[in-house]
Amino acid sequence: EILFFETEGEHVYAHTAGGAYRVRHRLYELEKILPPYFARASKSAILNLRQVYSVTRDLPSSRLVRFAGSHKEVYASRYYYRRLRMRLNERSR
Repeated sequence: EILFFETEGEHVYAHTAGGAYRVRHRLYELEKILPPYFARASKSAILNLRQVYSVTRDLPSSRLVRFAGSHKEVYASRYYYRRLRMRLNERSR
């Protein structure tokens, strides 16, 4: 199961608990085709909300997102965090 998508340089990778796999789409393209349980976390990352384990404040302007069953982490930017938090709250209802 995909935990998140992230850009690294010119490429986009799908991250799972077992590894990272290059995909042929840009993040803006993925946003249009992914199921609604995926959400943008920053300019460089889209998260699978079903796999989010915790979100903690790391720096004054960002939050650190951790995933269930994985050591992988992603930063959520201040710009995207408010919308992300609303989506995570909806999930827990």
